[in-house]
Amino acid sequence: MDIVKENTKLDNFRVRIGELQHVFDKYHECRLHESYFYHNIFTPSWIYESENEYVKIILSELDPLTYSDYGIRVENIDKYDNFLDLVSCVYGKNVYMKSINKLPRKDVQSYSYCSYSKNNSGAKYHTYKLIFWWLVVLALDNNLYNKYLDYVVDAADVFGFTEDMIDDWCEAVIYWLNGNDINKDCNLELKTKDGEIFFLDNYI
Repeated sequence: MDIVKENTKLDNFRVRIGELQHVFDKYHECRLHESYFYHNIFTPSWIYESENEYVKIILSELDPLTYSDYGIRVENIDKYDNFLDLVSCVYGKNVYMKSINKLPRKDVQSYSYCSYSKNNSGAKYHTYKLIFWWLVVLALDNNLYNKYLDYVVDAADVFGFTEDMIDDWCEAVIYWLNGNDINKDCNLELKTKDGEIFFLDNYI
């Protein structure tokens, strides 16, 4: 019975990941089909060091390296291989679209016109997602937190984060991990305009 409960918790966590990523993506791309979301454009190698089962669920949903044997050619999915490529590459990447709680598969909706390049006006949206999920990973895995907090802070600095923005992203991570949904109607309290736009779609 304990195993069933644990699996249920993991399944629920998987769905919540997809639902939140859909919220982030829907704010940016209003044409996104309901229940679909985009994979992350980059996953640092250190996240694969984690033995935490919840971190592994995050990887299985958001990193295309984990998409295999489900009718798609993983090597053809666009993503950046390292942080330097991410911050220096000027070429756009078409971002794979995946359905909440379903295995990825190749079909007519496999690719969307969502793209990333460092010169794209929407580039911040992609990097804001990365910092959020990396902070979630650090919150879930104490070993990674001790080893890679500086990496995430340095990356956030490269992406243009201020101290108040880091505070907002940490607040959002805690809020979400405490079981709360993040959307336009939630009561997440934030300090920055960037945080309100990214998490709450609030442009006022």
